[in-house]
Amino acid sequence: MKTRITRSASLIGAAVLIFAMVACSSPNPSQGGKLAATYLALIEEELDSGTLTEFETAVLTRAKDRGSISQSDYETAHDRYRECMAAKGIAAQDHRYPNGIIHSTPPGPDETFTIDDLADADFACSVGTIAAIDQLYSVQQGNPGLLRDRNEAGAACLVREGIAPASFSRDEFAKAFDGPGSNYDDLPFDVRDERVHMCLYVAGIVIGFAD
Repeated sequence: MKTRITRSASLIGAAVLIFAMVACSSPNPSQGGKLAATYLALIEEELDSGTLTEFETAVLTRAKDRGSISQSDYETAHDRYRECMAAKGIAAQDHRYPNGIIHSTPPGPDETFTIDDLADADFACSVGTIAAIDQLYSVQQGNPGLLRDRNEAGAACLVREGIAPASFSRDEFAKAFDGPGSNYDDLPFDVRDERVHMCLYVAGIVIGFAD
């Protein structure tokens, strides 16, 4: 059964903050196998969902025809998200990864907007703009094997990018990143490397370090 998209946003400052994004196209840590037989099948599944806006349908129809989501369509989706947030008086933040993926989130809470306010705005603005497109693009750019297990997908990305040794396993990835209390000093790479964060995002994980 298809799991609909939800977004999580990092809204609270902390020494280390980890959160997971669960989506129809995000790898599931408890299931092996593949998300679909092909990437095209993933796009077709989303197009057949009956929940897309006219904008999303146009983007994914073009992606179906060309076999991938274009960078320009992806950028437009994030532009629309930021415009929606700006209309609510919120300046959304962007983090861009080396593989073209963009992580758009609200800022932290302040005297004007509470955590709940920001979460509600984030959800409202992501639906119809970046929610479905973001997840499919993340798979396209960082999970070419269409691996369902997010820890397996993250480990494969680290190895593929030449960050981790070929022996780096799914279980090692899960031990390090899929839960609290990790000791990053034991990893065979620098966890602050931007490419590491890129692969973590592919796995639906974002970590942040306070200055």
